[in-house]
Amino acid sequence: MLSASCHCGNISIIASHTPETVTSCNCSLCRRYGAIWAYFKTAEVNIAVKSEQPRAYIWGDEIINFMCCPICGCVTHYTGREKAPDRVAVNTRMSPLDEVADIPIRHFDGADTWEYLD
Repeated sequence: MLSASCHCGNISIIASHTPETVTSCNCSLCRRYGAIWAYFKTAEVNIAVKSEQPRAYIWGDEIINFMCCPICGCVTHYTGREKAPDRVAVNTRMSPLDEVADIPIRHFDGADTWEYLD
């Protein structure tokens, strides 16, 4: 299981399992967010919202919705759109350190080659 939540606790996420690896991407958005992503199918993730619904940012090829908390501003996850409907990525920077400390981080070149660098 993997858990995550925004800073204020408005958005909380529970994934059914801990991923084997997580991904650090250097694309123009991910590097600014400082996110490290864990990927799941939609059915493997439960996203709970206390009061304010997450706000979506859609950019570029419009494949994914980057979701952030409208209260504290944390980028918690992203969801796939029409071209990738069964994908949820959880920002493990929102997870307790002890849950993610031992997960290997892969590095993805989203800025140029669209290939893993390791």
